[in-house]
Amino acid sequence: MTSIDAKLARISNELKVHIAEDSGVPKNIRRGAVDAINLLISCGKPLDLRISSAINILADLSDDTNLPMESWSIIMHILSDLEIALKEVTNSQG
Repeated sequence: MTSIDAKLARISNELKVHIAEDSGVPKNIRRGAVDAINLLISCGKPLDLRISSAINILADLSDDTNLPMESWSIIMHILSDLEIALKEVTNSQG
């Protein structure tokens, strides 16, 4: 397992525990978190595309007016981690 894979596994777990399985988070946001998790752990698409797609999903979720503030903070932290991971992937490909 590479460091990027380990980072994505950690991010996926954080999303799962703090957003996808939190009954205090609206259902549409939990569903979006599950979609982002599935993208991050799938192996069918290129790594940079998976990370970018997850970033787009989470960015859209962060704009939802029903998103609790604690969940917004977690999503913003995860977005930051994903941006760093995306830069690492694109730098290693170039």
